[in-house]
Amino acid sequence: MLNFIRNVIKKFLASKRYLYFLPKFLRLKIFNIRRLKLYNTKTGKYYLPQYAYKDMIRDSIINDIIFDDHIYRIAKEYIKPNSTVLDLGSNFGQLGILFSKTEQNVDVYCYEASKYIFDILKKNIEINQVSAKAFNYIISDQSGIKMKIKTASLKDYNTYGSNKIEIANDDFDNNFEEVEVKKIDDFTFDKKISFMKIDIQGYDLMALKGSIKTIFKHKMPIIFEYTPEFSEELKYTFADFENFIDEINYYVVKKIDYYNYLILPK
Repeated sequence: MLNFIRNVIKKFLASKRYLYFLPKFLRLKIFNIRRLKLYNTKTGKYYLPQYAYKDMIRDSIINDIIFDDHIYRIAKEYIKPNSTVLDLGSNFGQLGILFSKTEQNVDVYCYEASKYIFDILKKNIEINQVSAKAFNYIISDQSGIKMKIKTASLKDYNTYGSNKIEIANDDFDNNFEEVEVKKIDDFTFDKKISFMKIDIQGYDLMALKGSIKTIFKHKMPIIFEYTPEFSEELKYTFADFENFIDEINYYVVKKIDYYNYLILPK
């Protein structure tokens, strides 16, 4: 019985559930402390926010779990040797790092809008010594402009990766960052693109439209995310995705989960 009680207490302390007894404002201050810690995991070495206990992606990585493993398994079916992979919305970089190891000579272009998360992404690419490049841009269907966006935090979201691209206004005071907007079509890729993953919190359709020349040239498999919760604010529906998919002569292979779709050339 004593061992059972010890194990229960140990698990309770490890889960950090005791933090939820603190007032919310204090709890959020702890979660948002921007101190990094290096974790050695089965999928690589990762610098991660040490106190972001409510971040599911962080916790998955620390616990040797591939976050969005179902996306990773599909990607492995399509990534070819001596090719390029586009990872739009790389977050801490776990998938991008794993994509680069899937086959020989795979280059991964990792895009991340949040400056804070981009800095972490860049450190993780460097420490894992993989063939990947990190870019701090908002990927859309425009270029040559800068947008002021709300700084990512865990105040309103369960993960840093869930923060939508939210235009900053005076209500945010200094809680914003200025990020350059680019299209994928602005980039030159030396190798054939064998796979593209898009998960950029509502901007997926705009990113697709800004990639149209690249898509026509490389005809790569694409996984994108459609988030109904963002539709009204961004003024589109899934029908707009369907129209674009027809325009590029692709088709929906399957709905992978509630948000993600796999499309291929016809």
